[in-house]
Amino acid sequence: MTSNVLIAEISGKRPGTVKERPTEKFKFDWDKVIISNNSDGYDTDWPIINVPQDYQEWYKQHAKMSDSAYYAPMNRSYAIKYAREHGYKYLVQLDDNIITFNIRYAIDDRSYTTLASTPHIEELPQDMFKYFELVLDNTNAGIVGMTLAGASLPGSDFLRERYVYSAFMLKLDSIPDYYQGDFEDDIEFRLKLKQMQVPSVMVCPFQYTKTAQSTKNDLTGNRAAYKDAGLKRGEHMSKLYGDIYSRGWSSRGSGTKRKAGVKKFRHKIKPFKVGVRIQNLKLLEDEMLKMLSKYATKRSTQIKYSD
Repeated sequence: MTSNVLIAEISGKRPGTVKERPTEKFKFDWDKVIISNNSDGYDTDWPIINVPQDYQEWYKQHAKMSDSAYYAPMNRSYAIKYAREHGYKYLVQLDDNIITFNIRYAIDDRSYTTLASTPHIEELPQDMFKYFELVLDNTNAGIVGMTLAGASLPGSDFLRERYVYSAFMLKLDSIPDYYQGDFEDDIEFRLKLKQMQVPSVMVCPFQYTKTAQSTKNDLTGNRAAYKDAGLKRGEHMSKLYGDIYSRGWSSRGSGTKRKAGVKKFRHKIKPFKVGVRIQNLKLLEDEMLKMLSKYATKRSTQIKYSD
């Protein structure tokens, strides 16, 4: 071990090179591995850790709830176990199909974003996760992450208590031991944290993009299972957390994502807050302003934390 932080790419059944798994193009100063249930045909310089058979059997008995969609949460769960056993304090989990990391926000009806031409843009992913480490060091959060580009642009808010997925950091001594083995594992994990009174925090200006299933018909990884599941996708979550979680068909969407007469699976989750305690808000504000100054704009702005 050469750091307190382990970068784990969560991957399975996506053979090929960095073209198929673009997450591996990003450079990190910390140790990194690929955690996989099936790494056949992978051509990479990242070390690969295949989930051991004994752990797979344990997971099937204790955490699996679906025969078709437990691989990704099993890999996420084993990444937690692996990182703890190897002495890491923090664990970054990344989906394997991330294309870009960006900073985006809006001030006075104008939006700001990083571009491929932004100076030092190759340093942005590492700086983002260093900031995540700072957030975990100075709050009671157990997980901190970002949002998918295309979501609403943040303004003066820079930290919010929200769901995070695909690109996040875990504080290993403050989180559950495993992800439940079903489709909505990210939601279920936050609800476990809620029971522990541990919040999930989003750094609002931080965003990522991924390969698009709808436009490229990408059915690699776990996407085929999602496509085939239909309404059964949220079946177990409805049983476990029916007071908070509901599901159904919806034509909701915007722009190219809305097609006449086409309905897709949607879930609805009742909002809740655990409550975030911050030890050094000034430090987090100052470091965020440094990030905005380095990558997004020279313009100074006032930022705040919203609960």
